[in-house]
Amino acid sequence: MKQETVYGRLENGNPVLLDGYCLFNGTKSISKKRKFNIKYFVYSQETNNTVTLSEYEPMTILQTITLKKGHVNKEGKFENERIIFFVDTNCKLSFVKTHQKNLQLDKTLDKIEKSPFFKSLVFLLFFRFLFVGVMRFRNYSFQEANLSFGYDKSINFKVHFLFPVKIREKFALKTGKISVLIHTYWSFVPMKEIYQHYVNTSEINTPIFIQLSHSDHNYWYNFKSDSKHKYDKNHYLYNTRSYRLAQMNSELFIRKSITGQYVIVLTSMMSKSIIIKERFAYLISLFSPNKKKYDVYFEKFSAGASESAFELFKYAFKMGDSCVYILERGHPEYQNLKQQYGRALVGKNSFLAFYYIFLARSFQSSDLVGHIQRRLYDNDYLIKKKVLSTDKKIMLQHGPCMATNIFERGYFNRKVPIAPDYMLVNSNFEKNLFLNNTGYTEKELMVTGLPNIDLYVKEQQSEKNQITFMLTWRPWDLTGSIEVGSYLDRYFSFLELIRKEKFYKDKKINVILHPKSRIILQEQFPDIYDKYEKSFFIGDIKDALLSSKVVISDYSSITFYAFAGGSNVIFYWEDKALAEVEYGAPNILQKEIAFGSIVEKFKDLHSEIVYSYNNPQSLFHTAQFSKLMECTSGHNTENTYDYIQNIILENQHNPLEEESEFTISEKQSSAS
Repeated sequence: MKQETVYGRLENGNPVLLDGYCLFNGTKSISKKRKFNIKYFVYSQETNNTVTLSEYEPMTILQTITLKKGHVNKEGKFENERIIFFVDTNCKLSFVKTHQKNLQLDKTLDKIEKSPFFKSLVFLLFFRFLFVGVMRFRNYSFQEANLSFGYDKSINFKVHFLFPVKIREKFALKTGKISVLIHTYWSFVPMKEIYQHYVNTSEINTPIFIQLSHSDHNYWYNFKSDSKHKYDKNHYLYNTRSYRLAQMNSELFIRKSITGQYVIVLTSMMSKSIIIKERFAYLISLFSPNKKKYDVYFEKFSAGASESAFELFKYAFKMGDSCVYILERGHPEYQNLKQQYGRALVGKNSFLAFYYIFLARSFQSSDLVGHIQRRLYDNDYLIKKKVLSTDKKIMLQHGPCMATNIFERGYFNRKVPIAPDYMLVNSNFEKNLFLNNTGYTEKELMVTGLPNIDLYVKEQQSEKNQITFMLTWRPWDLTGSIEVGSYLDRYFSFLELIRKEKFYKDKKINVILHPKSRIILQEQFPDIYDKYEKSFFIGDIKDALLSSKVVISDYSSITFYAFAGGSNVIFYWEDKALAEVEYGAPNILQKEIAFGSIVEKFKDLHSEIVYSYNNPQSLFHTAQFSKLMECTSGHNTENTYDYIQNIILENQHNPLEEESEFTISEKQSSAS
């Protein structure tokens, strides 16, 4: 008799995988955002491959974890939530989240394994998505088939079949090309319903499932263009055209996840002239003999020039490299920077920007390479194709990865096409986080420190008399609502505080929205943004931080920059517990390693601000900070540049004489 093997356990009431195992995206949480009655594979943390257990018979149940939470069924009885580990029909270690009782588990797993076979096409037609194809089932014990939308599967639209169920049952096991046409289906989905779902949930990405309704429970299967599709990076290239919802100031399109699942994406509107410029630039780039010529630098949304990518670009420009910086033309310093750097600095979505992207040898950015796209959520094929073919995606970090647990959210999942090929880290503490939580190796991690930190280190002793307030991005809480405790409510509470307290009357107070929050409010809730725009700081966040004696945030990476620059940091953690639930894991930054004062109630915030404003950084907080941020010598920029050139690019210096767009003399005259 085999000894029972344990694959998962409860941690603070939440089920997690044991060490050595992980999910597809590298995370360990096996309950957060997992759908009921859907099979998930377990992966080896060492190999990133699925775990095969050939020593067990297929469909063997290995372990059951029973949670305290659950739901009340149709009979009014409480049913606990369960995590069932089992070996599937191919001997792959899998698990399912369900409410089924032990006596019904075999039946549940059998239904989950018998997923439908289908091939589908999607068309955008008259403000509707039309899904059409063939969908064949091995048995027809279900009552109804629907397409379900969203992580909560709250939107359902009926799947219509060309032939009645009695005819389809007779052809259930026949796979001939003519026979499968018996299973022809279609389903119409109004786009306005998807948009309303976004308004209600803030979910920009809406995954699609097939729902089979049985008398006892519903079962869901990922909906794809082909049920045989599995993990493939090329799924990243699939997009439909965008359909414009002019009254909603938005567009919708469908992409595929890297496992092939259909996902509806809501995004901002985009001018057709941008598409024309991009395609023309791509055509011209085909005539260049050198397809890997430029080092392309950019920051979050290509909208700033104040982070590590810009610092490294300035150094590369000084060294005479074939470097290009991409920046939004609307940036307040764009024209000044353009005069300084000439054609080495180009506007986002310009012809030259697209041209340089298609001829890039490396992408060096302060955030994921997806931020170079025409818009943040984009149905672009050409740029995605370039990204997929580039093996020098170097991430300089938007900020240290030691605040929220971005690892448990799968942020650096190596299987994702836009995952960086190389990562910059700030200390051995941070390097170990990557080694223990991602697929990165020692050779792919450079402990050279953020170039942007150099600016703050040099300004430690400068005069600081301002106060800055900025909370980090909360993707679950940004729908333009102002409910008690919401993201916007926290801001308005602070605005009211500085209005009524005399302490703030003679001080400059910077109330800063997180860049992603600001952009989404501007584009999709313009009425809310316009109403309160004057209350929010507009400008370079770096300038606000360098001038601030006190910086208040929750778990934003700006706290690391601010402290390096000599500011006192206050961690406002009233919503910390909620955030950790929504993120699915405890934050990395906890009380034990915090380098600032901690405030858990808004009523205590004012007194802590006054104290921090009137006192220097404490020696204790300085010691805490030095453990997390070792690279504070002021030479991070030079060290990072040397590492990239000598180790990553292996001194493959791009000769300037090959350039046709600008010359050495132009660069030198621009820099002078």
